[in-house]
Amino acid sequence: MQRSLWAFALAVTATSALANSKETSNTQWVDTFIGTGGDGHTFPGAVVPFGMVQLSPDTDNPMRGESQQAEIYKRCAGYHYDDHTITGFSHTHFSGTGHSDLGDLLVMPMTGDIKTSAG
Repeated sequence: MQRSLWAFALAVTATSALANSKETSNTQWVDTFIGTGGDGHTFPGAVVPFGMVQLSPDTDNPMRGESQQAEIYKRCAGYHYDDHTITGFSHTHFSGTGHSDLGDLLVMPMTGDIKTSAG
């Protein structure tokens, strides 16, 4: 009987200590844009492990031509931190690979007139 009373008192004490603790959020320590600049080739979209969908924004470098192969290589993950315009969202991305694949279908929800210029 006395052992049960001590166990109950310990459970009540532990529960009240947890109830009084301040809830903290660890999201302040998360930066989803790590690796999206330079040659990191990552994308900022949220993905569950082994998930079929890697939804993320896509950006586009306005520079074109064969002399810009290095710039195009930087954007192979679909998103690059230095770009200022999101051209759409696609559902499949490779992270950290250095090449693009999977035949992305770009989707951009919008209303009104279509703007094709950056900004």
